Amino acid sequence: MEKIFAMLFLVSLLFLSADPGLGAQETKNFDGVIRIGGSTTLLPVIADAATQFMEKYKTWDKIDHSLPAVPVIIYVTGGGSGFGVRSVIDGTNHIGMASRDIEEKEKAQLGNHKEFLVSKDCIAFAVNKRNPLAKRSNLTKEEVARIYSGEAKTFRDIDAALPGKPILVQMRDAAGGSTEIMQREILKERTFTPSAVQVPSQGVNLKKLETNTSAIAYISSVIALENPQLKVLKFEGVAPSNENVINGKYRLTRPLLLLVKDTPDPAVQMFIDYMLAEGQKVVVDHGYVPVKTVKK
Repeated sequence: MEKIFAMLFLVSLLFLSADPGLGAQETKNFDGVIRIGGSTTLLPVIADAATQFMEKYKTWDKIDHSLPAVPVIIYVTGGGSGFGVRSVIDGTNHIGMASRDIEEKEKAQLGNHKEFLVSKDCIAFAVNKRNPLAKRSNLTKEEVARIYSGEAKTFRDIDAALPGKPILVQMRDAAGGSTEIMQREILKERTFTPSAVQVPSQGVNLKKLETNTSAIAYISSVIALENPQLKVLKFEGVAPSNENVINGKYRLTRPLLLLVKDTPDPAVQMFIDYMLAEGQKVVVDHGYVPVKTVKK
């Protein structure tokens, strides 16, 4: 699991594209490096896609003869969706990863930009199988709001049949796309309880759920459903499954996006084109739905 959620990957990449290469001056200055950062949900998918190419190809000239014989290197880091967007705005990264919609104020700061939908995901509510809430199969929107605002402090506050044991609320950091969705769609005018434990990544979120029988967390459904130690609850009577992502029945879905500013360099566009074509196999291998199946 540590390998999946590592925060830095150094990889080489081949793009099976016949598009023209960089211009003469661009080629001369091209160092072979592409930087990608942002959503920790997308992090393992994007990194894995690049790693598969690293095992077979070494230098850019083997991809396009007009490119220099320098190593094809892609740095992929996490940091959250907010960081992914900001890093494209300030030029830190060539590509930002976001697991939420881009906000209007961010679009204004980005100016001319492009968003590429790679897949969609559910935000699921999960607990350890020894958690009192594991006796239930469903949470309502109001119950979730009461838990995350701190109005419901114990399990008994949610269900009289459950013990009066305190609920440990886990939340992603403010830069995480799922936190912004929780605020907008669930809490609305309420705020997160100040006693909530903030976790910096999907990996840490998962680890804490595995070891704490009092915790509840919102987490990628794909990550939660593949873990045998967790109980994933329905939300408003609907399971957070890939099927319900595709048919639109589950309400807390989110886009998984790659974001670029202005017109991307050809090498950057090659990677994006790959993720929308051959790279969709990697998306599926990680448990997510292929982009062609989801409602945009």
